[in-house]
Amino acid sequence: MYGHRARIGYTSPPSATEVFPYEFYKIVPDGVTLVINTLPLVNRTSDEVDRAYDVSLSAAHAMARAGVDLFVFGGLPINASRGFANAADMAAETEKEIGVPVITSLSAQQDAFAAVGAAKVAVIQPYDDTHIPRFESYVHELGAAPTGCVSVNATFIELGKVDEEQILDLGRRVCRDNPQSDTLYIPCPHFATAGVIDPLEREFDITVITALQAIVWRALRKCGIDDRINGFGRLFREF
Repeated sequence: MYGHRARIGYTSPPSATEVFPYEFYKIVPDGVTLVINTLPLVNRTSDEVDRAYDVSLSAAHAMARAGVDLFVFGGLPINASRGFANAADMAAETEKEIGVPVITSLSAQQDAFAAVGAAKVAVIQPYDDTHIPRFESYVHELGAAPTGCVSVNATFIELGKVDEEQILDLGRRVCRDNPQSDTLYIPCPHFATAGVIDPLEREFDITVITALQAIVWRALRKCGIDDRINGFGRLFREF
């Protein structure tokens, strides 16, 4: 049946979710399925983030009743909206309540950074330049030092329309401008990034971590699926 290897539950922040399921199914092996619940984010206001946190908790219980093998709290900003330390407590408490393994977008990215030994990290962030300090603070929370950041200049509702070629060009620019970087980090799993990982790793001899890649990698490994997957970066090939 569908999902005979793993059924992965995921709360996706955008009300109009497009990219995450598309790229998820590009990456995962046959027999893995996505059980998705979309959250009430349209403009990504603080009120929407607060409501999304509460909806995520309710969705976890519904996912467990549906029989998922693993539940993922999506949205690093939602995970961290009540403090980075709280995210781990929330996951642990929810896991105990629903009887299903639980991870967060935050913990998946922390684990990915640790696995590859990310230390000096360049960033492509999706919004305008006013968001750069926030994404650099995420890099610190993930255990590394930011070396430089470029902006896609999209709005939250426009993320599905971002051109992969634009991300490739921005990746080349930030890697050229910050040659000391050992890792390129692309946060936010809701714009096209899957196709740029391998080209940038080969061209710049750098490790590329995207939010979606990290979430899918950690979810598969947590479900006991240890397949080495080519085409989507060092993380899937080596860890």
